[in-house]
Amino acid sequence: MYERFAHEYAAHAETSAHNALYDRPAVLGLAGDVAGKAVFDAACGPGLYARELLDRGAHVSGCDASPTFVEMARARTGGRADIRLHDLSTPLTWVPSDSVDLVVLALAIHYIDDRVALLREFRRILTPDGTLVLSTEHPTTAWLRLGGSYFTSEPVEESLSPKSDWPIRAWRRPLTAICDEFREAGLLIETLLEPRPAPEMADHYPDDHAKLEEFPAFIAFRLVPRHT
Repeated sequence: MYERFAHEYAAHAETSAHNALYDRPAVLGLAGDVAGKAVFDAACGPGLYARELLDRGAHVSGCDASPTFVEMARARTGGRADIRLHDLSTPLTWVPSDSVDLVVLALAIHYIDDRVALLREFRRILTPDGTLVLSTEHPTTAWLRLGGSYFTSEPVEESLSPKSDWPIRAWRRPLTAICDEFREAGLLIETLLEPRPAPEMADHYPDDHAKLEEFPAFIAFRLVPRHT
């Protein structure tokens, strides 16, 4: 989906309010201390999270379905990360079971049709004490923008940004459905986070900061495997 506007999006995401000063701080905060850990950056995009994880001492691998993003991520990480071209709708066949301490999936799970299958694959590659940190659009944000019933679960085609022609297809789902998918995949919610904007957003993007202090745009989770 992103291939047609990959360069535009990468430039936007590096410094934008919602990416640089909202989602990345939230996701990396939930990731915690990653020094020495094996981290898999799923749907890594242009490598912004991967670079930060590397700088924090992680051993990073990852993937994306966009060839342009994969090239960008490899360049941004300077050969320090194993970044591969891969569509997350298919299994991560090259990643051994129980081999990853942390999986990061930032703002991407809503693009996947069979989310339970993907979450189960993440559970497979995680160590028994591993964690999955993911973020997605807050379900109430989608409801307010799209209208209809809050409890609707359906794919929606729209532009990623109201100011740009960046067509995407993503799922809207209520919070109950999101949590049910975690449970079905064998994952438990350790932390649920409705992020607050980074303080410096007030200086650079005062309008966005004011809105995000009143209402969340994204929601993030720290998940752990359920052991029976």
